[in-house]
Amino acid sequence: MRRDKTDFYTYIYMDTRKPGIFVYGEFQFDFEPFYVGKGIEKQWLVHLVKANRKTTYKSYKINKIRKIQKLGLEPKIIKYQENLTEKEAFDSEKKLIKAIGRFDLKKGPLTNLTDGGEGQSGFVPCTKGRTKENHPGVARQAEKLRGRTKETHPGIARQAEKMRGRTKKTHPDIARRAEKTKGRTKKTHQGVASHAKKMLGSECGAKIWNLVFPDGSKRIIKNLAKFCRETDFKKGRDFKIGEIY
Repeated sequence: MRRDKTDFYTYIYMDTRKPGIFVYGEFQFDFEPFYVGKGIEKQWLVHLVKANRKTTYKSYKINKIRKIQKLGLEPKIIKYQENLTEKEAFDSEKKLIKAIGRFDLKKGPLTNLTDGGEGQSGFVPCTKGRTKENHPGVARQAEKLRGRTKETHPGIARQAEKMRGRTKKTHPDIARRAEKTKGRTKKTHQGVASHAKKMLGSECGAKIWNLVFPDGSKRIIKNLAKFCRETDFKKGRDFKIGEIY
């Protein structure tokens, strides 16, 4: 299986506009690092390919690459560790991200949106043309979910059975709760809205947004417009909206 192979690696993108000595714990670089990844085969070049496409696809990472290229430069890319198993590569990725720090958390310069250690090898946002051969990670996930039944996964069956057939008569507590919260808005229940904002540390007057990214990670933010301006992310393309508070 692929997980047992030792052809994985971790790689780092560095900003050649910013030379110097950059030390993060045990790690030292001659340019400021801005992205840490884990891959196999030519995965380390995917971000350059995206940046060079004449499309509207944007992300903070891709925009940074394009700004470097506008000056006639290219980001410096190094393979930090090679000949790793997939688990070793995930562990190495997490260690690097933790040491260098993420920009969105105000802990460092990295454009990574997660702490690493998850996702699929060779992940590409577009799903067009995905097959078992060119996207084995997708195939493994589909194989993992295929054939789940009441016998093989009793936990799922029990949950479905528990929720099935619930009505106002059989579960009056659920009905009362639904009736109680029906029609609540920011105007009619300002106390509820202000309490939610207070608990989540929201800015005055700003909604709380639950963003869901393509790799499955989630993030709660205070101001969607401000977040999109700062990261160049776009709703529907780079993330989806979960429950809004």
